Amino acid sequence: MKIISKITAIALVISVLSVGFCFSVSALVIYDGDFGFEVNTSKRQATLVRYNGSADTVELPDYFQGYPVTVIDRNAFCENKSIKTIVFSNTNTTVEEYAFMNCTSLETVYIPENVVSFGDRAFAGCTSLKNVTLLSDIASVPTNMFLGCTSLENLTINEKISEFGYGCFNGCSALTDLDFVKNGALLNSYSFNGTGAESVTLSDFLLAIPNNAFTNCPNLTYAAIPASVMLIQPYAFDWENLTIGCYYDSYAYHFAKENSYSYELLDGVKLGDTDADSYISISDVTAIQKHLAELDKLEGIYLYASNVNGDDSVEISDATAIQLFLAEYSVPYPIGEVMTQ
Repeated sequence: MKIISKITAIALVISVLSVGFCFSVSALVIYDGDFGFEVNTSKRQATLVRYNGSADTVELPDYFQGYPVTVIDRNAFCENKSIKTIVFSNTNTTVEEYAFMNCTSLETVYIPENVVSFGDRAFAGCTSLKNVTLLSDIASVPTNMFLGCTSLENLTINEKISEFGYGCFNGCSALTDLDFVKNGALLNSYSFNGTGAESVTLSDFLLAIPNNAFTNCPNLTYAAIPASVMLIQPYAFDWENLTIGCYYDSYAYHFAKENSYSYELLDGVKLGDTDADSYISISDVTAIQKHLAELDKLEGIYLYASNVNGDDSVEISDATAIQLFLAEYSVPYPIGEVMTQ
């Protein structure tokens, strides 16, 4: 299935970026230098519908004939090969689909708070895009917004953004820092497929991790999954080299156990620490003995921590193993270490 997943992901990027999305504009366009505009007098606003220039830095206009330029139209800059830097104005609010798609020389984009609407694939295929500042006052990074931006490595993002749309960073192989994902309460398929991340910490408000959210990420070896997650779809990650950080008795914990995936408990409890004092001592041996004699009861993660030899039952052999550890004998169990599998 992983081969199929990778082929599907590659095919998705190719099909989206190779088809000709850039169409000619209408005959009602009024040109002012390199910019072509349409004016809506009833709404008292202008739309930038086409740019025909060859400058490497473009500051988007704020007014045309006294009307605020609010919309960057569909395909307005699509396929431009000269622009390296885009600076939005304080009147721009809307970037429509394919607006900057396949601008293969584009390196830097600064998007201020006032730009609050984006169409599909707005910056898809900008293969030289390295630096993005996305301060937009939006709840979600839109569908396929940076699809195939293989050079994207520096990303500053509004912390209010809590949803990552379908394929929004799909194929961003140079993007290694996914710290911002901890703010995401909703992930979609292919959101971070093909990124270069080594680790990711997910939001405490996240409920589900969909298929292909983090697949084809060859460097990803660790994912911290909060107790809030109630669903992990089977192809959410590539599991072979991944360690799941999870809480005892959480959905992610049981998911890892049932599928024999590596995990590390985020509770921070050490193997053998049965009395919850963060140390391994003779009192841990006593706690196991009291439990076996039914004088006291070990429960939850501390019952789990008392199963030193990992045979899924608490017996006198577990207490003996701790005693040997305390006597500095070599034991084949990681007593005193935060529990992992």
